[in-house]
Amino acid sequence: MLPHCRTLSALSLALYAGLSLAAPGAARATTQIHPFVLTAYGAGPAGQDLLAGRYPAAVRQLRMHRSNQDDSAAFNANRCVAWTMTKQWRDAHVACDAAVRSAARRRLESEPWSTASLSRSDRALAVAYADRAVLRWLSGDAHGAQADLASAQWLAPQASFVVDDLSALRSHPPQEQARGS
Repeated sequence: MLPHCRTLSALSLALYAGLSLAAPGAARATTQIHPFVLTAYGAGPAGQDLLAGRYPAAVRQLRMHRSNQDDSAAFNANRCVAWTMTKQWRDAHVACDAAVRSAARRRLESEPWSTASLSRSDRALAVAYADRAVLRWLSGDAHGAQADLASAQWLAPQASFVVDDLSALRSHPPQEQARGS
């Protein structure tokens, strides 16, 4: 799996987890396959290593990092991406679940009267759901991936990573999934 990188914003990066799937038959060859997107925080722990595609270095850095309340959402999101990209499936599931919990907790703590604060927390939770959806798809859990992407779409329907992952999910038939459990 060779990822391609692009910057989404100053705080985040998108890692295209390009899945090389064999296209059996001529009918399959005409179908365009869209890559899944993993989103991590470039300004968060190990973010620069993730941006540069240095996933083993990011894993080492994240294993040594001590998270605090201020960076727990970015820390868990970056762990989710790093572990997924290095195919450390069990650790990736734990990290992605923690990223969803951290982002959901932060969303509950956001200022409900501030639309900017609520929008930021909705987007952070959408990132966590979308990243976990990619991991679930890679693990052979198409239904879990669909549920997580539905949650991400509800929170941030126009976000490029949500749109990209929905396109990827539709273009990858479930029977051709990589098994990474």
